[in-house]
Amino acid sequence: MPSTRLIRGFQLYFSSLTLYGIGILLFRYLAYYQRTLTPQTQSTLLYLYLAYIILAPFIYLVFVKEYSENKPRLFFRALFRNFKALFKREPSFSMENEEKVALLFILVKLFFLPTMTNFFYSNFNGLLTFSIRSFSWYSFSLTILLTLDTLIFSIGYAFESRKLRNAVKSVEPTFFGWFVALIGYPPFNSIVGNYVHWGANDYVPFWNPTLTIIFRITIIFLIVIYAWATVALGLKSSNLTNRGIVTKFPYSIVRHPAYVGKNLAWWITLLPVMNWSFALGMLFWSIIYFFRATTEERHLIQDPDYVKYCERVKYRFIPGIV
Repeated sequence: MPSTRLIRGFQLYFSSLTLYGIGILLFRYLAYYQRTLTPQTQSTLLYLYLAYIILAPFIYLVFVKEYSENKPRLFFRALFRNFKALFKREPSFSMENEEKVALLFILVKLFFLPTMTNFFYSNFNGLLTFSIRSFSWYSFSLTILLTLDTLIFSIGYAFESRKLRNAVKSVEPTFFGWFVALIGYPPFNSIVGNYVHWGANDYVPFWNPTLTIIFRITIIFLIVIYAWATVALGLKSSNLTNRGIVTKFPYSIVRHPAYVGKNLAWWITLLPVMNWSFALGMLFWSIIYFFRATTEERHLIQDPDYVKYCERVKYRFIPGIV
């Protein structure tokens, strides 16, 4: 009935409006975000919220059947149900599976959207500083690849829809899976850096100009693989989530091409300054990425499509070896 359709549309709209509004307040007024988010990032997040305020009513009223539930409404549904149980002195806390997925994805979005948007602007601003006189093919190539990667991830975290074919099916449910994913991002990586030495430097010179060119070409090749993996994911790009299984190149070769490209590039940049401290530090991060891969697979293996994908692509990191 039209009245039911209208009510559901407003429920979807105002639940999202409330939850995303809380997120904007956190980004703007928490000391950590005030200190770390650039004005460009803050403005972008605010503009996205304002665009949502204007456009979302039309989307929900037109597509209300498709958007029969959304993550914020599921979150508030679970919250209110458990508050009611608390007032009735029913101590058991309960969440349906779709409500757990909603809560976890909201946490993913609140953490990664500002972080990845900040990365994007850092890389994009780096592109704007290039000039003809100081142009470096290596620096430009590296920066444009990382700009593309962070832009795609930022958009992926900002938008989720069946229409875009990137609706979240499930979210990593374990503490360890979250731990190995989050430890590589601010502020956690900075904390780890106080104890684990980091020696990799994208711009380190090698032993002579010829070797520098050879190794830098190799590094760019590896970062191309890393960025190509992101392009293949497209709007499904997102940590800790299953938004549909991607099987096209480079995922048709190995199951974790981005992790391989990134880690090999780091190890190469470490070669000219290698010592035990840096080697052990890089080994630590390589182990972290190994566990990221294994926890992701343990999560994704619940999807029959991923089981079929693993049957076709048998190797995680290096074709024919591992």
